[in-house]
Amino acid sequence: MKLPVFLLVPGMRLARPVYGQKGQMLLNRGVELTTSYIKGLKEHRVLAVVVEGIIDLDGAAAEVLEESVLAEALESVQAWVDTNRKQEEFARICEYVGSIVNEILAGKVPLGGLAEISAADIYTFAHSIDVCALSIYMGVHYGYQKDSLLILGMGSILHDLGKTRVSPEILNKPGRLTAEELGEVRNHPLWGYEMLISDASVQMSDSALEIVLSHHERYDGSGYPRGLRGEEISDMVGICALSDVYNALTVERVYRKAFPSNEAYEMIMTFGDVKVRYDLVKLFSKCVYPYPVETLVLLRTGQVGIVAANNRHLPLRPVVTVIETGEIIDLNEELTIVIDRALTPEEARAAYLRFAHRYSM
Repeated sequence: MKLPVFLLVPGMRLARPVYGQKGQMLLNRGVELTTSYIKGLKEHRVLAVVVEGIIDLDGAAAEVLEESVLAEALESVQAWVDTNRKQEEFARICEYVGSIVNEILAGKVPLGGLAEISAADIYTFAHSIDVCALSIYMGVHYGYQKDSLLILGMGSILHDLGKTRVSPEILNKPGRLTAEELGEVRNHPLWGYEMLISDASVQMSDSALEIVLSHHERYDGSGYPRGLRGEEISDMVGICALSDVYNALTVERVYRKAFPSNEAYEMIMTFGDVKVRYDLVKLFSKCVYPYPVETLVLLRTGQVGIVAANNRHLPLRPVVTVIETGEIIDLNEELTIVIDRALTPEEARAAYLRFAHRYSM
């Protein structure tokens, strides 16, 4: 259960590690939060964490992509940007992209991401790792072979490299950007591309470089930096663009709250042949669920439930466990019951405080 840090209470237990401003682990999974720990999270500018849910869903995370692989990839990208050992560190990035590809080919699924459990200061790096993992996962479902997945992964993991040249004050500005500030942000694809082609340590294919340069191009020509449209935009660029938008929407930011997964999913469903090619949007809908496992939802019956499993062919009809009674409802079979909406973080916290003790005995 993901909660903003300001809603945490002592006694909650972390379900996933939390990472600090340099990618270091601040607190490991399983740690019980105290007043001191919560204060420390705020001081480290961590915006949200994932805590253990009300009900332990046995086996729900058995096939989830190893978080340690993603954390090591994050550290390697940071090190490559910051160090003089460029060739050595770039080789490490390639190695970790390969590890992510191998994990996903072995059946692992990217669930959540680093950006939602890391300090705001490393958002660009953590977000890039998450986009890489989701892009590779989509690429597998698109039918790419391993060589193509490695190209897609390299372009995706470095897609926002140019943001390291954008002022942090602009990237984290709470209010509306000025025209000048917006122009600086919109330069980041070109800056990232230029940084890569001018670095002797970098060996990337033209297709991977194209992802970096064009991930903000849009099917209808409304994107940047070149205003490409339609078939001028490659499949790999479109896949990275969808992963980029989805991860950005669902992560807590300094200047706005995270969108619930179902709302971000619905937004992307409107992109077909407008922002991204229709068949890629359809691909996205087969890889991402509007109500991921462990999402707390309000049923139209008034009951609060937790998503225990997803139905691949009916993503809006998952299997839900009713928290108050423990009843398991497969919405694929109980057609008269529907999800009204996902709970807000405030409502999720209230549900935790009300019901968690029932399942901890």
